[in-house]
Amino acid sequence: MTKINNSSLISEVGYNQLNEELTVTMQKAPATKYVFRGVSRQTADALVQAKSAGTYFNSNIRGRFPTTKVAG
Repeated sequence: MTKINNSSLISEVGYNQLNEELTVTMQKAPATKYVFRGVSRQTADALVQAKSAGTYFNSNIRGRFPTTKVAG
């Protein structure tokens, strides 16, 4: 998992290239994790490198990929 320091929305993200799954942990307590399927490595990298991870997430990931909410 990669810690995200430039976001009040996202705490950390992880990426499984084999399955093209992006795991996003939200900041709010209790921290909620979501797994997004079918996410390209390019999109995952862009999220981590974005000036505002939350803005990038809301514009390019949220609502665009099959998503599963997972326990902490």
